[in-house]
Amino acid sequence: MKKITPKMFITLLENKEERFVVVINHWFYYIEQGRIYRFQQHNNTKMLTLLSSFYADEIDDLLMKDGLKKSIIDQIKYDWFTDVWKDTLMERIGRSYYDLEVFFF
Repeated sequence: MKKITPKMFITLLENKEERFVVVINHWFYYIEQGRIYRFQQHNNTKMLTLLSSFYADEIDDLLMKDGLKKSIIDQIKYDWFTDVWKDTLMERIGRSYYDLEVFFF
């Protein structure tokens, strides 16, 4: 996991070069080529549990990323892309003073 500033997040989103997962207000979002995928409720709940294990040092960064990748692959079979989240995220992040937690792939 890496911490990035809200400004860096917006730059990464606009550059469309990185693949990463960001946690914002207890929701996981997968960003790839500037497209935003919001985790479905069921998968988001699973990942929050996994994230708790990560914070408790029960699992390491590699296991966390592996869990995220499996969840992304599980969800990718559905048409889960939406630009609706982009405006909402940009607004929330633009007002934030806190760094964001990001997992890069």
